[in-house]
Amino acid sequence: MITEQAADFLADFATTATKNGTVAVSGVFDKAYGEAYGMIAGTDPVFRCPTASAVVRGDTLLIGGVTYTVTHVEGDGTGWDVCRLEAV
Repeated sequence: MITEQAADFLADFATTATKNGTVAVSGVFDKAYGEAYGMIAGTDPVFRCPTASAVVRGDTLLIGGVTYTVTHVEGDGTGWDVCRLEAV
């Protein structure tokens, strides 16, 4: 859980994504390895951003030259959302 003010945290760790081709959104991008049942493996990209960024399911995010579709948005109750992504 992030306990700092969003602006303070993002000043140090932010990645800028372009939402739906027009709006810049600051957040933390993570493309960690994921595995299920020891048989299915790959990356599990997520973008953590302030809830005020208004990212919703179906939005596209351009991050580092790769376009992702937001498949799920999970609020954590502290003003941050975890956006699950799928590469387009």
